[in-house]
Amino acid sequence: MSADSGTHPAGSGDTDPRVPLTRTLRFRLIMSVALVHALLMGVFVWHALTTESERLRTDTQNRAEALSVLLSVATTNAVLTEDLGSLAEVIDRVGRHPDVTHAQIIDRRGFVLAGTEAEAVGRAVVEAAAGASSREDLLLRLRRDIEVSGNVVGEVYLEMSMAQMHGLLAARRNQALIFILFAMAIGGVVAWLISLHITRDLHAMTAAASRVGQGDLSVRVGVNARDEIGHLAAGFNSMVKSLEALSAEARDEHAKRIEAERLSYAGQLAAHMAHEIRNPLSAVINSVKLLERAELASRDRSQLVDIINGETQRLQRILQGFLDSARTQELRLETADASSLVEQVVRLACRDSEAGERIRVHLDFHKRPCPVVHDADQLRQVIWNLVLNAIQAMPEGGRLTISTDPRGERVRFTVQDTGEGFPRHLLSFATEPFYTGRRSGIGLGLVIVQRILSQHGTRLEIDSREGQGTRMSFELDMG
Repeated sequence: MSADSGTHPAGSGDTDPRVPLTRTLRFRLIMSVALVHALLMGVFVWHALTTESERLRTDTQNRAEALSVLLSVATTNAVLTEDLGSLAEVIDRVGRHPDVTHAQIIDRRGFVLAGTEAEAVGRAVVEAAAGASSREDLLLRLRRDIEVSGNVVGEVYLEMSMAQMHGLLAARRNQALIFILFAMAIGGVVAWLISLHITRDLHAMTAAASRVGQGDLSVRVGVNARDEIGHLAAGFNSMVKSLEALSAEARDEHAKRIEAERLSYAGQLAAHMAHEIRNPLSAVINSVKLLERAELASRDRSQLVDIINGETQRLQRILQGFLDSARTQELRLETADASSLVEQVVRLACRDSEAGERIRVHLDFHKRPCPVVHDADQLRQVIWNLVLNAIQAMPEGGRLTISTDPRGERVRFTVQDTGEGFPRHLLSFATEPFYTGRRSGIGLGLVIVQRILSQHGTRLEIDSREGQGTRMSFELDMG
């Protein structure tokens, strides 16, 4: 399976370097198979070793029992006659047995008649417990009575080494460990091959999904398997195909909507322009007609000229504002603290405004510098328009507050006044072209602000209460 767009692969079976090895599906699959394999082999080997140990121990015990019985039978007559030569010969033969470490023939008085240790012959026996010894001495001790007609005439004492048995067990254990390691290696290789097949397909689908997330809807995953992953890949291809069709439809609809909005905006703008120009243009036309009268007094003529000058200047402001709102300038972004720029614009606006002397200005900047990404000239225009709007909303004076507030990776700028505020039903039209509540305004200041902020990847937020004031805010990215 491979992801492709046309004939170009979108991914491979390699492990994603961004994912730690221990968290990859391949590693977990290999470890799971290897551990299960090792556990099963361990249980099997443990059972086999336990069985083998019991068998060897039983064989050793049986051989020791048989040898002690044989020794007691072979030495009965020699014990009765105290034939030390015969006893010594029998003990010598028994001592040649590879597993026998010590053997003694003891009379009923407790003296050694014959033994593998010559210095012990003729001496009293040193007591030793019969039965299996601890693992430290690796010995099996046996005692058997020598009986004649039900009477005990002596005793056979035999010590047999279990070192051979433990050696065999150790060899089997080492072989089992080698077998387990070999089985784990084989299981790991098999698991790696299986995981390679599975994760290769999954990595191809992951790469394809990543390309889809980046907007490439032409990518497809080649389906070569008939298992669950193959069905998943087929479903993925079907989904991407549907997304591609829906995306094409969405693009067409978006283009149509943009075109409709553009035409609608152009129509609305033309209507606004016609409405705004009509009144001053009518005043100019009427004044010109009155100026044509010869009997018009000099004083009246002067007033008409003033009206014409005033209305033409108003027409010029309307056209200039319209051009400023429609003009898109290329941003010259820089990263710097904007506090000094904001303070400079505020002071200048308050000094140039007629109501500036009655405005109490409060600057609430963050203690630490907050560098933001901005175009200084454009940001100056934004602050100027917002401060000017705030001052004009307080003709009788009031409080103007400008603040900066870092919020995560952005800085929030706020211009707040205690002026007239917007009526609730007109608040949504605040950024519409040519909307204004003042006779001297042309209603393009906030339109220009919204356009500049849109170029900076943000927008103007307005919160206003009629008679209480207005708060206008926007955010810029920190540098």
